[in-house]
Amino acid sequence: MTFTRRGFTAMAAACLASPALAQAPWPSRPLRWIVPYAPGGGSDFLARSLAAAISGPLGQAVTVDNRPGGATIPASEATARAAPDGYTLLSADLTALVITPAMARRLPYDPIRDFRPVAPIARFPFVLVVHPDLPVRTGPELVAWARARPGALNVGSPGVGTPSHLATERFMRSTGTQVAHVAYRGGAPAVQDLVTGVVQAMFIDYASGAPHIASGAVRAIGIPAPQRLGLLPDVPTLAEQGLTGADIYSWQGVVVPAATPEPIAARLQAELDRALRTEAVAARLRSISLEPFPGTGADFAGLIASETAVWAPLIRELGITLDS
Repeated sequence: MTFTRRGFTAMAAACLASPALAQAPWPSRPLRWIVPYAPGGGSDFLARSLAAAISGPLGQAVTVDNRPGGATIPASEATARAAPDGYTLLSADLTALVITPAMARRLPYDPIRDFRPVAPIARFPFVLVVHPDLPVRTGPELVAWARARPGALNVGSPGVGTPSHLATERFMRSTGTQVAHVAYRGGAPAVQDLVTGVVQAMFIDYASGAPHIASGAVRAIGIPAPQRLGLLPDVPTLAEQGLTGADIYSWQGVVVPAATPEPIAARLQAELDRALRTEAVAARLRSISLEPFPGTGADFAGLIASETAVWAPLIRELGITLDS
């Protein structure tokens, strides 16, 4: 085989160019942010707020792709099967990474092996509230009332296996009380029946409960979290009231396909962290009662592990499945 000078020069140029092509700068095209919930909700608002904030520094558009339904499984599977090139992100929360895997007999992906945690981004605080006709104003008073009337306290939730339901179950176990859990098909009917007194208590996410707390339609008696809620500074935590073991807050973070290169994941984490620490983004999140929750990929991995250790055994004990 013989080479002409021109052919040799072209081949050499191609060889020299190939490393540059293999290491093309990221990102060189728009990113896709998958959200496992419908447009218009808190998760969608959160993703769109952060997508807008990081698109400028990244120099590329970040488009939100809503894939609701299926207990977050379709959205999670789409992310797990996506190319690990840094162009697909998933909003992953307590439901997607902990509750659904514990409830599902089989999943088309592994929630630990198939995702790389990038960063936590927000917390969705909960509040223990009661109907104002119930003669209690503190957590211990609620426990005393329930103990004196086993099974008489109706506690609502948006459905079986939701964070609100699981918090109710932990509350019963930690306080030695027996209550009647009333599961609804979604948050709106549960809140409506709480306001009208059909159910007397609920662990409610603050975003849903805020207007009713402000109007006096329901009474906040405790924060099921380690710290007080900045939006309700006068309401003590349950732990401050001597009640432990019933803490609950939902959270959300970002994951990418597991084989996504570390430098790309680190860049995403840095941009998310920077955005969450700006007052503009923080104010947007607080406007719908979300708490900015910046952190590292290691922080998020630790949170997922600790929450799995808390909730998965309870879900198995209760025998809750996706068909429940």
